[in-house]
Amino acid sequence: MKSLLFRTRFAVLWVAVAIAVSGSLLLYLFVPGALGDLAAGEMEGEALTDAMGFFFTTLGAVPLVMAAVSLLVSERVNRYANLIAGVAFGLFAVYAVVGHLLAGDFNGHVMMAALAGGLAFLIAGLASVGRRQPASPVVAEELERSLQREEAIL
Repeated sequence: MKSLLFRTRFAVLWVAVAIAVSGSLLLYLFVPGALGDLAAGEMEGEALTDAMGFFFTTLGAVPLVMAAVSLLVSERVNRYANLIAGVAFGLFAVYAVVGHLLAGDFNGHVMMAALAGGLAFLIAGLASVGRRQPASPVVAEELERSLQREEAIL
């Protein structure tokens, strides 16, 4: 995969994850009783605190930071960062979706969270596949020469 194409794909996917997370938080407002709970200072049975606000800000900021990281760091670091962040974000989304489904909730809020998790796992999968590819043309040429030497020996 060409470096610029690789970086652009991951940046666009991370922006899509950020949009899905933001959409999930917005669609939560349409859940019956959610606005009343928010007005009372609660969300899903927990008190709204500064820590909870920081948590929700982090949920939106991490994908945007990863989009920037995908464009700015080296290819090797990019692959590992996307793999780690994609798996972590995807597992968090699975935890959130399963928690809602076990509670009997299925609505747009849950569907958008599932979409965000699916995209995060897609990012991790693409990073894993990209990790197996040679990092540069020099490495690919060396690999080709090594294979030719092995064929000559056999």
